[in-house]
Amino acid sequence: MKRIVILAVGLLGFAGSAQAVPGGRLMVLPKGGWTCEIPGDAAVIPVEKPDLGFETIADSSYVAPDGTRGTYLRLADRVTITSGIFAGRRFQMDGEEILRELAPDDSQLNLRCVHAGPVSLSTSG
Repeated sequence: MKRIVILAVGLLGFAGSAQAVPGGRLMVLPKGGWTCEIPGDAAVIPVEKPDLGFETIADSSYVAPDGTRGTYLRLADRVTITSGIFAGRRFQMDGEEILRELAPDDSQLNLRCVHAGPVSLSTSG
C-alpha cells in the first residue's frame, strides 16, 4: 500500500509540473478576410498585395485568393502556414488584428496582413 501511495504522489507531482506547450498556447486567428500590404507612413500610402491575402475559416484553415485551401498553426503570437499555396510563410501577431510576416531568421519583412472584421455602421440619433 505504501508503494502505491508513493507512486500516486510521484505521478501527481509530475502532472503538476507540466508546462505549457513549447512555443506557446495553441490558438486560432479571427475568422474573416486578411488584406496584405506593404505599409505606408504619413507621406506614402500602403500598397495592397491582393495575391498574398487570404480568408481564415474554421479549423485553423484558410482560403487563398485562387480558392485553394490550406492550414495554419498559431502558437501564442506566432503563426505558421503549414499547408496550401502559402505553406512556409510565418508571421508574428501585432495585437489580434495585424500579422507581420517574418523572414527565415525571424526578422520582420516589410509586409503586414490586416484582419478585415465586421464593420459596425450604427449611428446615434
